[in-house]
Amino acid sequence: MARRFLLLGSLCSVLAVCGYACSSSDTTTTAATTSGAGGNATTTGGHGGEALDASDDGLFADHGAIVSLKITPATTTVDVVNGVVVPATFTAVATFADNFAGNVDADWACDRPDLGLMSKATGVFTAHGTLGGKGSVTATFGGQTAKADLSVVLHIDLNPGGLLPGEQTLFDAPDATPSGALIYPYDKTVFARGLAAPELMWSGGAPGDKYLVHFKQGFVDAKIYTTGDPPSSFTIPGSIWSNLTDSNAGEDLQVDVLRLSGGVAHAAMHEAWIVAPGSLKGSIYYWAVNTGQLMKIAPAAAAPVVVFDSGPADQLGTPAPTNYDGSVPPWESGGNNKRCVACHAVSKDGSTIASIFEKKGSTASPWGTIDLTTTPPTTVQITPYDSTAIYLGLTPDGKQAVANNATLQMQFVDTKTGAPIATALDSMADKVADPAFSPDGKLFAFSSNVTGAYPVEFTRADLDVFDFDQATLSFTNRRNVVMGGSEAIAFSSFSPDSKWVFFQKGDYSRAKYGSNLVGHDDLFVADLAAQTGTLSLATASGAGLEAKNQHIAYQPTVNPISVGGYSWVVFVSPRDYGNKMLSTSNPTYENRKQLWVAAVDANPQPGKDPSHPAFWLPGQDLNTTNMSGYWALDACQQQGTDCDQGYECCTGFCQPDGNGKYTCVPPPGGCSDIGEKCTTSADCCGEPTIQCVGGFCAQGQPQ
Repeated sequence: MARRFLLLGSLCSVLAVCGYACSSSDTTTTAATTSGAGGNATTTGGHGGEALDASDDGLFADHGAIVSLKITPATTTVDVVNGVVVPATFTAVATFADNFAGNVDADWACDRPDLGLMSKATGVFTAHGTLGGKGSVTATFGGQTAKADLSVVLHIDLNPGGLLPGEQTLFDAPDATPSGALIYPYDKTVFARGLAAPELMWSGGAPGDKYLVHFKQGFVDAKIYTTGDPPSSFTIPGSIWSNLTDSNAGEDLQVDVLRLSGGVAHAAMHEAWIVAPGSLKGSIYYWAVNTGQLMKIAPAAAAPVVVFDSGPADQLGTPAPTNYDGSVPPWESGGNNKRCVACHAVSKDGSTIASIFEKKGSTASPWGTIDLTTTPPTTVQITPYDSTAIYLGLTPDGKQAVANNATLQMQFVDTKTGAPIATALDSMADKVADPAFSPDGKLFAFSSNVTGAYPVEFTRADLDVFDFDQATLSFTNRRNVVMGGSEAIAFSSFSPDSKWVFFQKGDYSRAKYGSNLVGHDDLFVADLAAQTGTLSLATASGAGLEAKNQHIAYQPTVNPISVGGYSWVVFVSPRDYGNKMLSTSNPTYENRKQLWVAAVDANPQPGKDPSHPAFWLPGQDLNTTNMSGYWALDACQQQGTDCDQGYECCTGFCQPDGNGKYTCVPPPGGCSDIGEKCTTSADCCGEPTIQCVGGFCAQGQPQ
């Protein structure tokens, strides 16, 4: 059926019914101009006037079938200034069989509902104002479809320092004198979404100086005018950090800090950061040595929490270990009369912790199993009081553990009962240490041929692996992966795809030992297929930092989920943390150990360092010595529970409902999105760019 439309050419000026198109800063009810690619475009007709129906005889003519549809403007940028949103209006123009063009009332949609709301009936787009990015607008009418480009750019201009307008303008023309030096974070650091904001720190300022902190990337431009007396720092507001990370589309995040001193603005301190396209999830469980307690912190958390109540140090507790020898008190106190818990391991699925319970006067002690799926977590069992475990490794589901005892031997044990299970580990003749299972549960790595007398303190070791069969609980096919030579390989941990093993290597396995003795160690990664070989993670370890902050990287453990094309490794280092923890000589003795996180390319290439500069794990207590960080998933959520990624769900799938809210759902069929369950890469939407890594779809390479 042919449609009738207003003859705009002759009657528009008389009837004043021309439509309008709007950018974020120009709205009018007459013909309007919208900024776009190719210059300015003027549109007429449409919703400002109406596409009238055929009852208005005399004003319309029959133009035949619609042969094409276009949207004006073809490209629109919506500029959101300090949260103020001005709607943008799109107009659909149809061309008919006789080449007549007229505005029509189309059905509208936007492929980026996270950017804003598109009115289906009016073609008016209203940005949410919290996210920048690029999308497309679609108009559908008369069997025809048209698309237009849409960008939302956030402009943030804040003045918490109370700078006068004249002072602010001085930053537009700085001189060539450096403003100072940025000392944290490091240039080219890779961050992920879902992290608490880092704190910028710099040197070179003086009391009374004022600053412009400027963040700029494709869809966000944020300027903050502030002060920063030495030791100078600026904590990025959480809302701005979310704007920046969530809006990043793969481009570098440019960071400039300019100093205004004595009425003169100086050249910017500059860095560029990288934002991985994904959110870090799960929790990091670590040992706060000062308090003797196990702590837990999520990547976005402001502060850690105690994992479980370890019980009074002066009571044997429940469940009570057998073979108690009557020592009083039975346990070492970590403070506040709480049992000291120390070396520990966490299962990949976040269900179980195995931890040493230190008995009075001895580090070779019983160990216990803590069930994290209960609220609060409960201690399931504690091995006999005369046990001599030092270090532990857990299977991915937490059902079994390998205990490394004081004699540098290993034993496979049921975590529910503590009962030993006979395996090939019992007959190993050499000294071994630091057990670790792969995320897929098919491999078991450890330090072999150890020279030393203590499972976490030795001067040399190799790296070996066994194949492990979960069905038969057997260890077979022992083989060497990396020879240590004259150095000690320690604390191995597998990549999410179980194809690579991370470890530390150096002249001693522990950071501090004896009288003013320091173990000099760096991080490395090796492929189990022996195709790429061993690669130094020199950048993550601190290459390029001051000499005192190099070669002091220890005990790496890897997030079991690949995010944004990277593996994420948490490790221990006493290195300086900006100007918040700054040493004058040797950081190992002056500073407390802290946890650091570094991104490592998911598919390392031969001869190339795949690591990136590390960042301090936000939320830690700077007044405690933090070590033994284990990254694990949180216990999975049941169907119908809120979620962000499929791996948070017991079903493995997280999908939006009719209102855009994401919940855990049964397997929906079809391909799997990033973060959802998979068996092979063919299961993943967007393969081969998206690959199946460790049982979940993930970005295959950094963008």
